[in-house]
Amino acid sequence: MTILATLLSGLLWLGGTGLHPIPALTWLAPLPLILASTRVRPRTALFATALAWSIGQGGVLGYYLGTLRLPVPAVAGVILLGVGLATGTVLLARVLLLRGRTVLAVLAVPSLWVLGEYAASRLLPHGAWWSLAYTQADVRPVIQLTALTGVWGVTYLLLAVPIALAALRASPRPALTSLLVLLLGAGGWSAWSLSRSPDPAEPLTVGLVALRQPEDGLPIDEQPGRDLLARYAARVEGLVARGARIVVLPEKVFAVTDTTMPVLVAALQQAEAEVVVGAVRRRADRSSNVALVLEPGGTVATYEKQHLIPGLEDWLTPGDGEVFVDGRFGVAICKDLDYPGLVRRYRAQGASVLLVPALDFTSDGWLHGRMALVRGVENGLVVVRAAAFGRLTVTDPGGRMVGEATAGDAELLLPTPTSGWGTVYSRTGDWFPLLSVALLVLAVGGARWWPATSGSSGRRRPRRPADRA
Repeated sequence: MTILATLLSGLLWLGGTGLHPIPALTWLAPLPLILASTRVRPRTALFATALAWSIGQGGVLGYYLGTLRLPVPAVAGVILLGVGLATGTVLLARVLLLRGRTVLAVLAVPSLWVLGEYAASRLLPHGAWWSLAYTQADVRPVIQLTALTGVWGVTYLLLAVPIALAALRASPRPALTSLLVLLLGAGGWSAWSLSRSPDPAEPLTVGLVALRQPEDGLPIDEQPGRDLLARYAARVEGLVARGARIVVLPEKVFAVTDTTMPVLVAALQQAEAEVVVGAVRRRADRSSNVALVLEPGGTVATYEKQHLIPGLEDWLTPGDGEVFVDGRFGVAICKDLDYPGLVRRYRAQGASVLLVPALDFTSDGWLHGRMALVRGVENGLVVVRAAAFGRLTVTDPGGRMVGEATAGDAELLLPTPTSGWGTVYSRTGDWFPLLSVALLVLAVGGARWWPATSGSSGRRRPRRPADRA
């Protein structure tokens, strides 16, 4: 039984996490392990869960080691983080279910995983990149919860539901009651959120374009860079002629210096549209990853990427300030959207749209495009994102995919809503992890000090030889 549960949960995590997750599998993955854990010794449940999570991470090992080129110790640390959260969740749920504390198991145990994700987002150099919540990005009724709680509320539900389902056999009434409370609460919020519609203001026609190139950051004083600049200039001109009033190009398309910057500006600047283009700006004392905003009046605003990729962008200097276009369009670059706090700052300053040059690594195009979608739902923002090696996406504040294309001689031209709305999360921030601290204290207290109930659900039944398998 334990072997079967391990393999089943491992395969469900394999399909329900990673770069292209199947949303329904994420909900089911912990269920076999939680069911099996109440019939075996704690050590057996621990090893089974650790093995199952490791199986589930098999699909991203190549991405970590090959694409991102993370050091082996860093990859091991990421996997061990997941092992710790998975085993802690299963073992804590096991104790409370065996003690008959079903409601506490369902409502409090998921806080352990929430706090693990939150701690990782604050302590590790990748923001909120590591969260189960993104697996549900294409499920609009579920992802609406992020406008209330951030990604943490979705992660909470992804663990609470399988714990409740596992408890139905032994404690049907409290398990069902807890499950209904959670689903009705989340469902009510989702129904209200989905009923909202953007302000009926005139939409703005936005263009996005990402052309094939051999590498990022081509110097425009060399022939490959000049050729690429000519191709982009023709595309931008065509999009503007067809009605685009903002055109977004990818991150780090070109490399420029103070001497070659005027060449880039002259080629891409338009009389009737703003153009946002990513570049590496090299100066004598430092280099930075920038988004250049070329405005019709001839002015150039420069946004410097604030959150650089460790290992790959250590040679660049991060920026520390926000940039606006026309007072309502915020500018960010790729990995900046891994950090909810930065996007909340834009919302607090009145931004209703984010313009985002991005890069990506081909295989993670779906994931990063959906992370941008989630940031938009969290804060009630339109997100316009063009990735050189990923996806071109435009999403609205309700999580609708307004337009999408795969980069590589690809472009989008579409009317885009320009009005957003305030959300509970954009106003209050990370309140849900604070609630999770209190819930985790209750869960640990229930596991350590509260006696088991006298009912059958709280009594440990006699162990059979098969249970030790």
